[in-house]
Amino acid sequence: MWRVQLHKINYDEREYQAVKEVLDSGWLSISEKTLAFEAAFSNFLGNNVKCLAVSNCTAALHMALLALDIKSGDEVITPSLTFIADQNAVEITGAKNVLADITSMDDWSIDPDDIESKITSKTKAVMIVHYAGFACDMERITALCE
Repeated sequence: MWRVQLHKINYDEREYQAVKEVLDSGWLSISEKTLAFEAAFSNFLGNNVKCLAVSNCTAALHMALLALDIKSGDEVITPSLTFIADQNAVEITGAKNVLADITSMDDWSIDPDDIESKITSKTKAVMIVHYAGFACDMERITALCE
């Protein structure tokens, strides 16, 4: 039996009204709400960071990979337990997905030991996912990437 519920939506009237406002406006993407969100998030991050909202995480991951100049012939280490968008974003760039296993049945985060064993001269990035509330060992993964 799954310990992580993947289908139950958790929202209340505030979220419902916010979505209704957007739908009623007739603008689903480039709108005053989107511009306000981008400005607020940029301000939150500080240091003159420019933020750009995109339609979904697959698009965001694709943009991040493009910004890193990931291309055909490169390898990106991705978690084996994740949503397919991670692997799809890598595929869109023409790079190769290299799957790394989870740490254990008690820790579903990507295993730093398996990441290390998969690194080659073609490895250009490691895509981590803090899956289902299991935080990755970022200290160890960052050290590997350096």
